[in-house]
Amino acid sequence: MTSTPLSRPSAASKQTVHNAGPGGAKPAWKSIAAGWSGAVLATGGYAAAADPRSWLPCMGCAVVGSLHARRALRAGRRTETAESARLAIQSAAKVPVRQKVTWNRKKTHPRRLTLTIPPEEAAVETMPMALTQAAAAAWSPAEFTVTSATIPAGRFVLQYRAPTPDPDKTDLDRDKERAKEVATQIYGSAVTVDSWKTDRGNLDGFTIHHQRGAHLSSPNIQLRLAAVTSAMMLGQWRSDFDLEHDTITVTRRHPLPSMVPRPVALPGPDSPDWEKIPQAVDEDGNTCFWDISGVMAHQLKAGRTRTGKTVSMIGDAVEGARRNWRVFVIDPKRIEYLGLREWPNIEMVATTVPDQVALIHWLWSLMEDRYRRIEEEGARETDFTRVLVLIDEYRQFYGNAKNWWSTIKVSGMPGECPVFGWIGSLLRMAAACRIHVDLGTQRPDAEFLGGEIRDNFSGRAATGPLSADGARMMFGSEHVGVGIPFGKRGRGTYLSGESAPKEVQFFYTPDPRKAHSPQDLELLDQLRPDTTTWTKKKFVWPTDEQIDETMASAGKKTSPEWERILGADLADDTETARSTPPPVVEEPDDPACDIDRFYNPPHPVAATELAAGVLINIDGEWVTIAESSVDGDQVIVDWESAGEDSGTLMLGTQEAMLARTPLDPLYE
Repeated sequence: MTSTPLSRPSAASKQTVHNAGPGGAKPAWKSIAAGWSGAVLATGGYAAAADPRSWLPCMGCAVVGSLHARRALRAGRRTETAESARLAIQSAAKVPVRQKVTWNRKKTHPRRLTLTIPPEEAAVETMPMALTQAAAAAWSPAEFTVTSATIPAGRFVLQYRAPTPDPDKTDLDRDKERAKEVATQIYGSAVTVDSWKTDRGNLDGFTIHHQRGAHLSSPNIQLRLAAVTSAMMLGQWRSDFDLEHDTITVTRRHPLPSMVPRPVALPGPDSPDWEKIPQAVDEDGNTCFWDISGVMAHQLKAGRTRTGKTVSMIGDAVEGARRNWRVFVIDPKRIEYLGLREWPNIEMVATTVPDQVALIHWLWSLMEDRYRRIEEEGARETDFTRVLVLIDEYRQFYGNAKNWWSTIKVSGMPGECPVFGWIGSLLRMAAACRIHVDLGTQRPDAEFLGGEIRDNFSGRAATGPLSADGARMMFGSEHVGVGIPFGKRGRGTYLSGESAPKEVQFFYTPDPRKAHSPQDLELLDQLRPDTTTWTKKKFVWPTDEQIDETMASAGKKTSPEWERILGADLADDTETARSTPPPVVEEPDDPACDIDRFYNPPHPVAATELAAGVLINIDGEWVTIAESSVDGDQVIVDWESAGEDSGTLMLGTQEAMLARTPLDPLYE
């Protein structure tokens, strides 16, 4: 599926051609009629002449008249074609255009075009590119190159180049030539292009050396020129600007796969990758890791329902279990992690608020005890087994815990449940004693996930498209992650400690409760730990007598329910293992319902208001705007569908189109 704003003029525009040009186009019908009239009269005279000696002059008149009529007909056709092309160029470039055409003799295409536009428009940086694109489309099939530009006069001379490929040149040669032309048109004639990279005989990358560093310092200009570069070349391309060395590295963007199973190969315990949890693959095929041993000790994952966040977090739990770490899960929705209850080395899946609060208190106490052992007993951090704690749907947990606290607290107890303070302590201090938090949420709102807590997450991931506010809170920019295609499960944005945020496809890990296909069952079998180091745990609660004794000796206001939480301890669950719930077959996705749930109804949106994350309709399909930039009188819109389609749409700044803007906040 492709879209282009550049097309041959419509029949309607051709109907106005005789009156459209500057000064008017001379009507060709008079010359044509005169020529054919001369030919007809000459032929009639030849037929009527009785003297054969008069035939020769009559025949001459007939030939001359016919040639004149033919020439007049060709001139008329050229005038009409030229005027139609001028109108098309003017419409596409969004500027008034005067055109002078130098024709090739006996050819249907021009040898040279001289285009004159207002000088202030001629000074626009991308105007040469816009004119060559417009001319190529208006005179299709044809290609043009700007050979002369007089900016004060607004005059551009475009030289025609036949599109017929040179049989002695390969596709790679032609791609390299195209890359040089694009670089010249966008960054000026002083550029050089080298460092060609190829992949199976196809151009895969190149480097542009330029002398315009000062003009490229703005990130917005970089984004706009990168979009123009990608639009002018076949395929999707990424531009990386190195302002220090005045170079631009242009690399072909390879499409991300729609689904990537979690890798089953497990590094050895002594390998540097042992403490790196695979997260996703980027467009270059590189694996993105959550390195919990470094600055990325804790990870924050954002993503609304049905985007793949929980699937990714299940994968994190499975990876921790494979490494014989202690794994605990807090599941506020109660059913998202049922499939992990019997998974080896996952000690507990807490689904009720008392269990969840008690588990967080136990983990906080474990952290405090580890610090005591380091301080008082000389223990080393490496003496402790790593602990991985998954807290999914944190916003839901936050609301549940607040409501629960309001029902058990008595006068004199803190206004806010202490569990939130314990979570803050874990995020600030637990990494040093090898306890790591993997927290998932719909969106990291400051209301329930304050700035200090959020800043402790160096590892950040988002599944699905983000709202502008969500992107700012996650990645510090309202543009990052908002253009992720709607409907692509597992597609998202990942930020690791050593690189900028990038678009990725997160690894797919089947939910053990819902897996039913042979492929999913085989993958789970390969991911299952070989040995069980950590048994299932349950809480041992204090008795009523113990709670009464504690309350009697307490020097502060408290409640039995709260003392029950503080006195709880973990113990091995020696009861018969729970029967594994039967496999669940998920209902098929309904993209239409999801769109209605997360996006406003279709309504006209000005081209200048189109932004990343907005849905537009292309050939009957709602697609996601990945990037939008205003360039003079044009708006360049890059879009991507939920399938494998993508394209670039160029609109006038005065245009509007039907679109669906995201609802905000994007909560379930």
